[in-house]
Amino acid sequence: MNIHIIGGGAIGLFFASQWCSGHKVTVQTRTKEQGERIEKEGIRVIENGREAVYMVKAASSAPAETELAVIAVKQYHLDGVLQNLPNAPSLLFVQNGLSHFEQMQRLVHSNVYAASVTHGISRVDGRSIEVNGRNTTKVASIIGGSDKIGSVLETVNFSFHWEMDAYKMLVDKMAANTVINPLTALLNVKNGELVENPAYRAAVKTLCEEFVSVFPYYSKEEAAESVLAVCRRTASNESSMLGDVKAGRITELDAIVGALLNEAARKNIQTSAFTILYSLVKGKAGG
Repeated sequence: MNIHIIGGGAIGLFFASQWCSGHKVTVQTRTKEQGERIEKEGIRVIENGREAVYMVKAASSAPAETELAVIAVKQYHLDGVLQNLPNAPSLLFVQNGLSHFEQMQRLVHSNVYAASVTHGISRVDGRSIEVNGRNTTKVASIIGGSDKIGSVLETVNFSFHWEMDAYKMLVDKMAANTVINPLTALLNVKNGELVENPAYRAAVKTLCEEFVSVFPYYSKEEAAESVLAVCRRTASNESSMLGDVKAGRITELDAIVGALLNEAARKNIQTSAFTILYSLVKGKAGG
């Protein structure tokens, strides 16, 4: 399959590295310098103390023969990408939160998929990523689409799981994102600390209780165990929001926690813990 990946962040580079041996893959980065470095030196993947390099092509736009375009940019860059989407038969969106759900539903492409990535991946530099915990990638259809997409894309140690309800799939991932990302960013700790520290673990449970009051798909106990399980699987991982705060970059706070607060306001539900957490991370991140 001809696959074009828009986004040179941790997830975009991870996907490219896993697909390049079995598919024709191109990667589109925001800067020319990063693209040139990836094409010259390859994507460096660090996992379990070992390193591997995967050679891929860089491209400033999707090649004409692109069959699947993977949109792997963060929420705050998505609007710009949506204005110039590739004319590919299939699109796969890999964003946190729910802010893009309605945008995906309005697209005119034949097949539009959403993905929920549960791997622990962090970017080391422009061409290097570290895999801190593998799990799976959940995929669901927004427009058209077929569950066969998973069997086409999966490789050894890189699995896909088909989900019937895209909205619920994104809500499930959002539970972990709204708790783990802002807490670790505020506390400056890796994901595993939220399990190991009793006070932090109590905060996780409080936030999960508020989360299910807004998105009542499961019990507060189920939500807490799901979030803590993610923390255990990615214990050594530094969340993307913490990385953004450290680097002085824009965070996805509005797309993740902001989306929850908006939904809570729409339903007239009080979320005092998330409101405080939002304000504290907003202040730490510089607005």
